[in-house]
Amino acid sequence: MIKRIRDMLILLNICLVMISITGCWNNKDVTEINIAAAVGIDKSDDHKIELTVQLVKPDAMKLGEGGGGGKEKAVEVFSITGDTVFECFRNLLIIVNQKIFISHLQLIVIGEQMARDGLSDIMDFFARDHEANRQAGVIIAKGTSAKEILTAESTLEKIPALHILSVLKNNASFAKTQKLMMIDVLKEISSPGKNLTIGVIEGAKEKEKPSLKDMKIEGSAAFKNDKLIGWLNSQETRGLLFTGDQVKSGIINIPNPLNEDKKVAIEMIRSSGKKDVKIKDEKLVFLIEIKEEGNIGDQQGNGDLTTPELIQKLEEEVAGAIEKDIRDIVDLAQKEYQSDIFGFGEIVYRKHLNYWQQVQENWDEEFSSTPVEIKVTAKIRRAGLIKKSILPK
Repeated sequence: MIKRIRDMLILLNICLVMISITGCWNNKDVTEINIAAAVGIDKSDDHKIELTVQLVKPDAMKLGEGGGGGKEKAVEVFSITGDTVFECFRNLLIIVNQKIFISHLQLIVIGEQMARDGLSDIMDFFARDHEANRQAGVIIAKGTSAKEILTAESTLEKIPALHILSVLKNNASFAKTQKLMMIDVLKEISSPGKNLTIGVIEGAKEKEKPSLKDMKIEGSAAFKNDKLIGWLNSQETRGLLFTGDQVKSGIINIPNPLNEDKKVAIEMIRSSGKKDVKIKDEKLVFLIEIKEEGNIGDQQGNGDLTTPELIQKLEEEVAGAIEKDIRDIVDLAQKEYQSDIFGFGEIVYRKHLNYWQQVQENWDEEFSSTPVEIKVTAKIRRAGLIKKSILPK
């Protein structure tokens, strides 16, 4: 009897497994849906939300065609307005033929004016929707609209959103901008003691037909709470990324110690950044420590820079350049923006909870008046295959 019950249970389990692997009940053929590669969110002239979607055309994405090849466009762009992001997606069904799926969404572009009004309300939809791809990149449009960015064409990619995403990744790897995913934005909006910074795409001015080759992906947008308050250039962004241990490669140009009119390019091969806080005499102090290693990648001017004395000078120059980048962004964040984009408040919250509870209501003022100690050390490891620069005959 027990054996029969056991056999029946095994058979039942097998049946349940077979049923569960036969497929998803709500699967749809690719020709029955519209796949969004990117969405853009702007504030319209009548103070509504304007949603722009870049939809992939499956018939145009043929195997064997190159990046920019093919006469037919691989995407179509549609825009609609509404009072909420959710309503905008529903309103799109007035002008497109099938439901729009955002499970393969690659990019979210937010227009400057919308970013200045705040991100929380527009990101709420993506946090709630179970289909939204939370790995999608997020970028802020500077001096232009998200709609203009998504209508720009690419000569290198059939899907322009993938062009933007690739350049964003490239420049982030060289510490010129930041690549944040949707999940990062959702997390940091609600994190105590840290304000957002997001990568930037800047539109080309006075161009009748927008093209991605005329646009620049560089620098970052600085936020206070969830509202855009200003911009960081590429060097300020690099300084910020150093403090967050996010610089893994890049180039630092410094003066040639044998000829101040010439440059030496140092290729960063690794870097570590640490932030901490201490309380000294009941006063808060911020600490930043950077350790960087690099190689000589390019030398202008004559002479051998590989002597111990000159290597030490190069290391001091590199350390000084990094410290300047960090000091510049610290001053900008404290004096002009009064926004803790570094996350020092998070550290205070974790390590000194009692102190945090005393200052959290006025953290912007506390952050802006707290001294910052910066320590940078740099090492030059190699000079490449030659010691001296190549001399003309």
